Amino acid sequence: MELFYPPPRSPELNDIELVWRQAKYQDYPQRAQTSTDAIGKAVDQAMNHQRDRIRQSATNRIQAA
Repeated sequence: MELFYPPPRSPELNDIELVWRQAKYQDYPQRAQTSTDAIGKAVDQAMNHQRDRIRQSATNRIQAA
């Protein structure tokens, strides 16, 4: 068996990179927070949006099958 490794910086081949990019630029575009609590709430909200988007996508794929 021969193993193939992706290049060190290949976000298109790494699903979590796509998730983080979407969370960073779409769900959490405003990054100027005034406190650590505000940062935590903003990140939680971004991750909740991401979770909901993934859940809806999975539901749509299951229904289409």
